[in-house]
Amino acid sequence: MKHYLLTVIALLGLCTGVNATDITTLSWADVCNGKMGAEWYGTDEAKAIADIVLDVQKTTGGWMKNDQLHKLTPDQLANLKASRDEHSCLDNAATTQEMRFLAKVWQATKIEKYRTAFTKGLDMIFTSEKSCGGWSQYWPLSGNGSYQDYITFNDDLVSNVMKLLRDINNNKGDFTNIADETIRTKCMTSFNKAIDVILKCQIDDNGVKAAWCAQHDPVDFLPAEGRPHELPSVSGYESANLISFLMTVEKPSTELQEAITAAVTWLDNHKIEGKAIEDFTNAKGEQDRRIIDKSGSAIWGRFIQIGGESGKKIYDKFFKKLEERGKKRTYNYNGVDYTYTENEIATSSYKAENAYKPIFSIYKNEYPHLFYRFLYNYADTDPVIDSKGVPVATSLMATNRASYQYLGSWCQKLISEEYPAWKKRIDATQGGEGEAFELSAVTYSEESTGDGLNTYHFNNGFTVSNAKGKVYGAGKNNTIKYSANAYDINIPEGKKVVKVTFTGYDNYDADAYIKNVNGVNYSSTDYVFPAKVDDTYTTVSHSFSFTEAPVEKKLSFSIGNKQCCLIIYVYCSSATGIEQITITPNKTSRKYVKNGKIIIEKGNKKYAINGRQI
Repeated sequence: MKHYLLTVIALLGLCTGVNATDITTLSWADVCNGKMGAEWYGTDEAKAIADIVLDVQKTTGGWMKNDQLHKLTPDQLANLKASRDEHSCLDNAATTQEMRFLAKVWQATKIEKYRTAFTKGLDMIFTSEKSCGGWSQYWPLSGNGSYQDYITFNDDLVSNVMKLLRDINNNKGDFTNIADETIRTKCMTSFNKAIDVILKCQIDDNGVKAAWCAQHDPVDFLPAEGRPHELPSVSGYESANLISFLMTVEKPSTELQEAITAAVTWLDNHKIEGKAIEDFTNAKGEQDRRIIDKSGSAIWGRFIQIGGESGKKIYDKFFKKLEERGKKRTYNYNGVDYTYTENEIATSSYKAENAYKPIFSIYKNEYPHLFYRFLYNYADTDPVIDSKGVPVATSLMATNRASYQYLGSWCQKLISEEYPAWKKRIDATQGGEGEAFELSAVTYSEESTGDGLNTYHFNNGFTVSNAKGKVYGAGKNNTIKYSANAYDINIPEGKKVVKVTFTGYDNYDADAYIKNVNGVNYSSTDYVFPAKVDDTYTTVSHSFSFTEAPVEKKLSFSIGNKQCCLIIYVYCSSATGIEQITITPNKTSRKYVKNGKIIIEKGNKKYAINGRQI
């Protein structure tokens, strides 16, 4: 133990030889996700940390959450080693991030013990997978009816596991040859089973498909409770993240496409328009949050109450569970103990007439009589006196609002930008525009250097290279950063590009634009990514058709002015060709920005970006 710690500490001062980043300034998640730079993962320092990762691996194959394994104290390390027989965890990216770290170190060193530990973690994922698909927070399960045994979308648990399985199956980058073909196939089988259970869990809102809860029962797939402040509901946060992930699935089935569209539609129909959440210091000097008016903005509840017969079914089941387990909570008020059953707390506060409103609850040990209590007020409201003569809360408190995101704008970019771009790509593919290949942070696998080029590799066989030393960087919403520079999209053999679409946003306070595509120059007003305004970005798409002369081998493009963050969609036909019905763009059309808005001119007519004539 002491040897490992001393090795890590001694090497911290030497890391500048490979990478100037001070590892102590990074989180463990950052280290696992490659923030130290590819070369570092082959250093003695990386191997010393990897040895600690092996030393604290649970006997069941995984790891515990929230441990900073790269900077443990001796006592922390001793405690983790002593608890190796406890359950493994998948919550908060536990186990998946340790596996990503070990994959990086194994690729750099080819030391077999790191792959062995990686494989043990993967075996735990296979073993803990539910028969219906999906995963819970811990393995082995508690078996006591705890929420921890449910299918868990909370904090992206299921999607984190699925991303790892997909990356292993793709056999690229950090995961090249770390698993054999049989295991890679098994990864994709688990991935597809998880897709199936996600579809089964999509909430039925009285005959209309809605979105998802943070937890679902693996037997009837109904939304279920989590901790005492996490009530059965539609979750705006978890649903937004889950939908974003589902839109990265290649060649989605019709059922999955319909599920995505239905979920986005439901969330759009249940937004609170013209509102935003603001952090502030209240009159008591406390950190707090409040709802403010904001034009063009919208918010959603982290927990949205379900109504109608669907709601009755869901909440009746929840109340019955609380009743059957018979748990009681005691609260001392003015020196007197008052005892409540959890079922009493929940049923007395639930109001069916508040369907589709955000619901809140308080989970603080000082207020056990509020566990599972339905609250419908975000801002402070006066308490009421209950049947026992005890004042009970009717709203959240400042400490609750400040420490937990009960309301947020999580769905806004999904609805206004991500989903339209995804739908456009799906429609284009199905409309005969060729097979779509996505070049994004999701499909990115690794970066290489050589022959004076920095090359970004993608798991679909495409690469993007530049000769100016521009390194890979991820933007928001799965985009990749492209600075003012020339780039080449290198096309796999046998593919012909018939169309390319650049979807993204400007990353600075001055307009970025597409300067050149495939040898054709454009002005700074033709294909613009509008500058940020008050740190708010606008996502736009620009498409270029090559159906008259499909492009093979290399497609060049360049960005003008500073930097934009893009997802590039490349539409291809096979080398044998496919029949295309094309419309040649009007050569006299032009696109420019006026008063912050994109204007398209065709002939003597002007149109907004949404196609409406001005």
